[in-house]
Amino acid sequence: MITSAHRTGIPVAHGKDLDNVETENPHKRILIIDDEIETINLVKYILMDAGMDVISATTGDEAIKKTAQTIPDAILLDLMIPDMDGWKVYDEIRKTTNAPVIIISGLSGKEYVVRGLRSGAEDYISKPFYPSELVARINRVTQHPGRMHLSQIFRFPAFGLMIDSNTREVTYEDKVIVLPVREFKVLAALARRPGHWVDLGTIAFEVWNDTQTRVQNRIKYLVFLLRSQLEKDPRNPRLILSREGLGYKLAVSPGFEHLKEGGDARLNLTG
Repeated sequence: MITSAHRTGIPVAHGKDLDNVETENPHKRILIIDDEIETINLVKYILMDAGMDVISATTGDEAIKKTAQTIPDAILLDLMIPDMDGWKVYDEIRKTTNAPVIIISGLSGKEYVVRGLRSGAEDYISKPFYPSELVARINRVTQHPGRMHLSQIFRFPAFGLMIDSNTREVTYEDKVIVLPVREFKVLAALARRPGHWVDLGTIAFEVWNDTQTRVQNRIKYLVFLLRSQLEKDPRNPRLILSREGLGYKLAVSPGFEHLKEGGDARLNLTG
């Protein structure tokens, strides 16, 4: 079980603490939502030692923001969050991610476990728990067939554009466009939030895991390149919009579709 013997501050050569580093890597990315710093540090140590990268949030608002910013592969959620009901946090993060959620809580009563599983959480672990058990459960939910590679297709018929975030395929006016990785990641970051402004820091963190000014300036150049290929008049863009202080967004027009999980369509229409 987790005990005081699992001290923090011990160098780990495997996973990385993404709260403190700014490098991109291929490891599983786990978001830990808990209001107790000591618990967060212990869980970070366990997961980093298992080769996973970790991010943390101590409030509901921070959890919702980091879920959208970092695109975690799995989320560990404690229900006892001070600023927001834990169930509300769960509902909010579900609006922006399909990543599996494991509820970790001191609330071990049967009614809490049943509610958690019925609400859609992949697992429910009661505190205290064994480190090896936690790692095993995370590995299980992240290896669930099809879960981590859900095809998400965004269609913007008014602009003749389709984006497949799984195959990284972009179709514009019936022609397939091959985009460099960074350009596609910027486009995908906007497509996942259609009609909503996405600030430069969020895009930078999602694409590079870095929010420094030099990286944010790079985004402007990549958007310039995207507009040159996806806009009829790049100087007067209608698809990739920008606003000083807010960032960028993809315009949503009537007929917009977001298809995911093998064709389960979610339609968003605007006038």
